Amino acid sequence: MKLAAGVGTSTNDNGYEAGLEATTEVAKQLGSQNPDFVFIFSTIDYEHEDLLEAVSETFGDVPISGATFEGIIGRGIADESMYAVQVIGFKCENVNFYNFSCTNSVDNPGIAGEHLGRQIEAIEDLGNRVLFLFPDFKTNATSFFRGVEKHSKLPFIGGMSGDNLNFQQSYQFHNGQVHENSCNGVLMVGEFERKTIVTHGSEPVGKQRVVTKAKNNIIYEIDGQPALDFASESFGEPITPEIVGSAVALVGIGIEVKSSSNFLSPYVLRAIHKFDFENKSCTLPAVIPEGTKIRFMRRDQQGVLNSGRIGAAKIMADLASIAAIPKMVCQFDCAGRGKSIVGEDVYKGMEMVQAEFDGAVSWMGSFTFGEISPIEKHNYFHNFTATLAVFY
Repeated sequence: MKLAAGVGTSTNDNGYEAGLEATTEVAKQLGSQNPDFVFIFSTIDYEHEDLLEAVSETFGDVPISGATFEGIIGRGIADESMYAVQVIGFKCENVNFYNFSCTNSVDNPGIAGEHLGRQIEAIEDLGNRVLFLFPDFKTNATSFFRGVEKHSKLPFIGGMSGDNLNFQQSYQFHNGQVHENSCNGVLMVGEFERKTIVTHGSEPVGKQRVVTKAKNNIIYEIDGQPALDFASESFGEPITPEIVGSAVALVGIGIEVKSSSNFLSPYVLRAIHKFDFENKSCTLPAVIPEGTKIRFMRRDQQGVLNSGRIGAAKIMADLASIAAIPKMVCQFDCAGRGKSIVGEDVYKGMEMVQAEFDGAVSWMGSFTFGEISPIEKHNYFHNFTATLAVFY
């Protein structure tokens, strides 16, 4: 793969100055030529128009895509502060990037997905393909994925944009514009290879159960009983408003999938974003229809840390078996794998993952409100996961 990447970061609280600092790093790494494409990942408190202005002033009319996230992840960096930005510039041969924006993904996810799928279908470049996706966290990912896949069958990677765990607002960046309630997509096409892996470190508790009453993304009853009762049983004590934060961080729902070499668990995870203490329901970030077989899942700090390292070691062993040398790593981790669950050990977890790779490999990523990564040939929306996409 003939692709060079420059990665710059800044924690300056002035958006324009932060953009200049990050782009200066990128320029130094890439040399005299401007990048062909730029990603921008930032946390929530910037004047984001100022960030984009700084990037455009430095690199000219370069295509840009990105979003706000709960934090950024880079080489030796895991920053969840209110002011953190990462700029990634690519200089490519035999690889092209095409960026798209769907501005109605929250209200009409299926239609927005179809619109994106048709645009991708119209790109005639030959080569391997992968689609980066950065939807607003309020987007129904299941409907959006289905819309895209009606027209374009290709693997998705990325994550849901968000804020500082307030679940109030996120922003998406498309060229020189800042959008809300939208989804950005970036098609990477050309001469490259890719491997992905997904881990989460959660284990099932209790027996398999069936969703018996649900509407959209709200589960009211499981096996004919209030969903909150089963969640409390899995948590180990009654979930009350006083301890709801711990319950949200530790308890999730697993849906069984076929075993796969790039997914180190038999269960895709769904976080529980809300417990309703009046009707005893559980609200999830994606639709789970009635009749779905589920297991409640519970995680702990050590499991979270170890799962990332195990995934990194597995993907490096796979690459070594075919004598492939990584050129770039994209890491999209759940915001719930950051300081909110592991505290200062978030840095230890980052080091455990990155230690499996050569220190010269370019690294980009973020803490998301939901991760996007394939399992075998099927695209999935995940929660509580660590995902790696390694390009070579």
